Amino acid sequence: MKFLLVSLFAALVAQEVSAAFISSEVSGMSDVGSGPAVKYDYDMEVPGSATKKCALVNIVMDESGSMTTEQTFLKDTAIPDIVSALYTPTYGYSDVFVCSNGFGGYEDTDVYDYRYVGCTKGNANGSLMDNSITNWNVRGHWEEGYYAMSKSMENLPQVIASVNLNTECSELHKNMILVSDEDRDAESWITTPNMMRQEIIDHGYILNIVVDSTINADHDNVGMQVNSANRNTIFRADGSGGFTSFDKNEPYTTFVAHEDLGVYTLDHYYPLIIGTGGAAWNVNSLREGVANNANLKLSFADAFVKTKVQEIIDNCSGNTCGGGGRSEIGGDPHITTWKNEHYEYHGQCDLVMMKDDEFADGLGLDMHIRTKVVRHWSYIQSVAIRIGNDVIEIEGSADREDQEAHYWYNFEHQGEAEDLAGFKLIFKKQVAYKRQYIVDLSPRYPGKQIVIQLFKEFIRVKFDGSEEAFGNTAGLMGDFKTGKTLARDGVTELNDYTAFGEEWQVLPADGNLFHVATHPQFPEKCLEPEDPRGERRRRLGESKISYEQAEAACFSALSDPLSIKDCVYDILSTQDLDMVGAF
Repeated sequence: MKFLLVSLFAALVAQEVSAAFISSEVSGMSDVGSGPAVKYDYDMEVPGSATKKCALVNIVMDESGSMTTEQTFLKDTAIPDIVSALYTPTYGYSDVFVCSNGFGGYEDTDVYDYRYVGCTKGNANGSLMDNSITNWNVRGHWEEGYYAMSKSMENLPQVIASVNLNTECSELHKNMILVSDEDRDAESWITTPNMMRQEIIDHGYILNIVVDSTINADHDNVGMQVNSANRNTIFRADGSGGFTSFDKNEPYTTFVAHEDLGVYTLDHYYPLIIGTGGAAWNVNSLREGVANNANLKLSFADAFVKTKVQEIIDNCSGNTCGGGGRSEIGGDPHITTWKNEHYEYHGQCDLVMMKDDEFADGLGLDMHIRTKVVRHWSYIQSVAIRIGNDVIEIEGSADREDQEAHYWYNFEHQGEAEDLAGFKLIFKKQVAYKRQYIVDLSPRYPGKQIVIQLFKEFIRVKFDGSEEAFGNTAGLMGDFKTGKTLARDGVTELNDYTAFGEEWQVLPADGNLFHVATHPQFPEKCLEPEDPRGERRRRLGESKISYEQAEAACFSALSDPLSIKDCVYDILSTQDLDMVGAF
């Protein structure tokens, strides 16, 4: 009956939709669906005069009669906490904007029951300059989320609170929140999940969905990231107002289900977040928390806000989002690909982290890491980077009192290192055992950089880039455009990460970037740790530092769930609570 009604509705309004849009274009008049008169230009290049670091939260709110709890949560908790966090010195945003759109309501809507509510700027204390944008309706019935998301992106104003987003924001990190307890009602608005997902990515947004989707039949599982078709990270309430996270490596369709009206939620909304860095949140967890469980409500809020903030700062680079732009490798070693996929490889050898012969108009880029096994775990011992004819190799030190910088520039120990083929080298020392080396790519790729972070003997490499800078790279970080872990032939996808790591062992053809050779070197195979699964479990069970102690240390310093998970694991592996400083 539902789909029959949809079809009848589509037939009745098709001409009305077309006529309404044509009339609006001809007259130049604004209606509830057409939004602001002057809209943000997604294709406009950022001028060199732009200096502001901006963030945008674009909310798409179901205005039907059952949404009071969710609307109150966004208005009173999520928006203030996200806005105030982004303004802190930790994240350093100069301007945080919030836009509001409604769908499914009876009043002041267009033919698909959508309305543009408005946009405003947030204040440092989390309040909004214009609170009226969160005055959503709570009576309606016809929810077409795809149309509402598309219109919400289209209706972003060029100017909000006297700030021109196109000409004043050097960075605009865009995040969207769709909130609905139902699936799509008007599927006659023709677009597929893949088309909708791509539209969101093309506009530079990361999407979160707050929908009817109970995870593993347990409301304590408040939300999840779908990293790939069968790799998920679940955020779980810890019983005291905080949250933990764990991985579940099977298709989400086998353990996520609707409880109420969202019959087709898994078909309509979940595909939009796969591999994008976005997340899904269960409205049923929030409702139970508000009604009966104060700690569950606090856990939902804690997980939601921290995950949203981390998405905004980590998964967006310049005006691009959707998982590309940032990646990193470090710790035990934990590898995050360009598409936010997460894996580990524990072999000891020299590995090709990244290579691109055409980098910077043919200068070329090679980045190699050297890993070292310690019983049942391993770490990055040194990293070497070549751009053009210049090479820098960097190594850490286990001695907390070691004041010496351990690097080789063009194979000379502590050689005079100012740049790599014209890209400036920046050295930062916080304490003896914690340093940073930054390769500033701005001369060719404005605002982009490679960061090598040292903590004792441990090395972490972070990339803040773009498709222009790293779009043609190959190696351990995966393919920039697709996120696939491709073999050297650029075609074969390797999902066995041991095989993938071995595939990218440094070969003679890759050149030698380290000042000395160490065992093993090709054709010798990479050394594997002692029983990396069973031995790890046994040794971690004998740890002097408890899981709870490690988790407390990581939660106190980090907000990203995956970083917290890796941090806990590294502390337990090394039996060193100070390892939190490596993140």
